[in-house]
Amino acid sequence: MGFKIGDNIVYAGSGVCQIDDIKDISFFKEKPQKYYVLKPLFVTRSQYVYVPYDNEAQVSRIRPVASKKEAIALIDKLPIDNCSWIEDRNERKATFTDIIVNGSREDIVGLIYLINRHAEKLSKEGKHLNAQDERALIDARNRMNNEIAVALNMEPDSVVELIHEKTGLEDFA
Repeated sequence: MGFKIGDNIVYAGSGVCQIDDIKDISFFKEKPQKYYVLKPLFVTRSQYVYVPYDNEAQVSRIRPVASKKEAIALIDKLPIDNCSWIEDRNERKATFTDIIVNGSREDIVGLIYLINRHAEKLSKEGKHLNAQDERALIDARNRMNNEIAVALNMEPDSVVELIHEKTGLEDFA
C-alpha cells in the first residue's frame, strides 16, 4: 500500500503517527536513501521515526489508522475476551509486547480486557499488578485510545468517556 505525506498511520511500536515527509536522507555518510519520516502523535517530546521506503519488512509494519466505521465497530464489540493469562512472567512480557507492537486491534483490546480482569482478581486479594503488567496495560490503552481518537477526530482522553457511554465499561480505556 502506498502512503503519502499527511496520512495518519500506525507504525509497530511507535503507535499512531503522521507521515511528515518522504525524502532522501543520508545516515552515517551512506548513500542517500528514501525514507518515510513519521511524526508520532500525542507524544510530549519531539521525535521522528525513519522507515526506509524500499524496505518491505519495515514498510509492512505500517498500517492505516482505523476508519471511523472500523473504530465504532471495534467499540461495539467490547469487551473482547480473546486472551488467556500467562503465568510465566518472561513469557507473558514477550507475548504482551508482541501483541502491542504487532497485534490486530482486536488482539490489543483483548489484552486490555485480560489485564483489567487480572487486576480485578488481584485487587480482591489485596494485591496489585506488577510494574511490567501495568506498563503493558498503559501501552495498550495508549495505542488504542490514540488510534480511536484519530479515527473519530477526537482527543484520546475523550475515548475513555465514549467507550464508557457505549459499553458501560469503566476500566477499559
